[in-house]
Amino acid sequence: MCLFVLPSCFVIWSFSEVTRAHGFGQRYDLPVPLIIWVLGAGATIILSFVLTAAFARGRDASISYSRVNLLQWRVFRFVSHASILFLIRTVGVMTLIMSIVAGFWGDPDPYQNLTPVLVWVIWWVGIAYGCVLVGDLWSLINPFRTLYIFFEYLIKKWLRVKYLSCKYPYPEALKMWPAVVGLVGFFWSELLWSEGSRPFNLAIVITLYSCVTWIGMFVYGRETWLQNADPFSVVFGIFSRFAPLEIRVRTNDLERHCAVHNCRYKSGDCINGYGCLISGDSYQLEWNLRPPAVGLLQEIRVPVSMMVFVLILLASVTFDGFLDTSLWIKILDRTMGQEIFLVANLALLLFPMFFCVIYLLFCRLVLFGAGLASQDMSKWRAKNSLEVACAFILTLVPIVIAYHLAHYLSFLLITGQYLVSLASDPLGLGWNIFGTAGYQPNISVLSARTNWYVATISVICGHAFSVYIAHRTAIRVFHDVQAALYSQIPMIVLMALYTMLSLWILAQPMVV
Repeated sequence: MCLFVLPSCFVIWSFSEVTRAHGFGQRYDLPVPLIIWVLGAGATIILSFVLTAAFARGRDASISYSRVNLLQWRVFRFVSHASILFLIRTVGVMTLIMSIVAGFWGDPDPYQNLTPVLVWVIWWVGIAYGCVLVGDLWSLINPFRTLYIFFEYLIKKWLRVKYLSCKYPYPEALKMWPAVVGLVGFFWSELLWSEGSRPFNLAIVITLYSCVTWIGMFVYGRETWLQNADPFSVVFGIFSRFAPLEIRVRTNDLERHCAVHNCRYKSGDCINGYGCLISGDSYQLEWNLRPPAVGLLQEIRVPVSMMVFVLILLASVTFDGFLDTSLWIKILDRTMGQEIFLVANLALLLFPMFFCVIYLLFCRLVLFGAGLASQDMSKWRAKNSLEVACAFILTLVPIVIAYHLAHYLSFLLITGQYLVSLASDPLGLGWNIFGTAGYQPNISVLSARTNWYVATISVICGHAFSVYIAHRTAIRVFHDVQAALYSQIPMIVLMALYTMLSLWILAQPMVV
């Protein structure tokens, strides 16, 4: 499958032009010079490290945390009833079908067609917000999984077949590399593909993606494919680890349970593992309210492919913001017209590579810092730079989330309003089903001033969460408080630098 996707992405890549997917059009003059904001944000991150070092010096390396099971209250049992969940999944399937129908047979104008808004605004941005602020919504509404389960049920009933899958062992060497390739292709489509907003092209991409997803499920198993090779299940699953809600399956036989379904988490109970959820008994299920970000501590060390996946996610969202800066505009001004798309594609490749090199360099410094405090490496769970990188990569996820929320907020609130009118006329054929076809988006729903303050708070809070998660991770990795503190000095420097870079990028549409 990976051998098929790589050439396809390259062919599409080679014959495309450059475009911008979105931007913030209002201007806001910052109340103080930008340099003061940037330096203040960096100082805040350093202060959060000092406070963490002072008040979180425990040696407890466990991943236990307090939680409240919401199913003890009737209202939450009603909300999680099978009929309600079935209705939500049905809406997801209908939305998928509508996006394909509108793309193939609707108005080709992106502003008169439902498909672009559903794909770029409601799905990519809206679902990401939901997974961060609520829980793993994508696992619940994923229409590709729902349709596959439906046909699997029909096959079982008619042909008496136990599984609609060949159940071939997933190649250990693949890990999450197919998801990495898919993520690169998706970001290229979002940021640089000039035809990426055309409904017909989106319908083709959705159809091809559906076929690849269902073939992968059939060959390797439904949950195995989604949790390893599907880029969007991986992205939304990572985001949901930060969320305050979790689905937990308590079991004393986790090895047998998770060996079948390849659950995301390999220790403790099964958390947000959909395969275990549908096969678990009712007394085992919990719908828990938990502290934010603790789900990022569930795994001690992730595969290299997942580390690269998170770095690409971070680099690509940063690159999206970089495209709005005056520096990028100056680069394009000095580039020949026919070479612009080559420069843009090269930049999209270099950003993740640069992030990987810098991150590995700082992980080397982390290892060096821990060695200064403790020479006893016998208990360390990471003994080289690559192992350190895989152990600490999830500590960067709050930063990814913070920048995602800050960067896309105006896009979601302003462009998302097109859904109101398009709901009455999804194909652009002059319908007015709900009487809202004439609705005009209110571009002042979010002022540039409010957007800037929300972005600033999001970025700083995200980095503060990362500081705390990194400290907990360091104690688990090095088993020594002093070594953990010394090891985190380079990582805090990296976070502070990225905080300042993030705010500088976010501020460019307001100060240029």
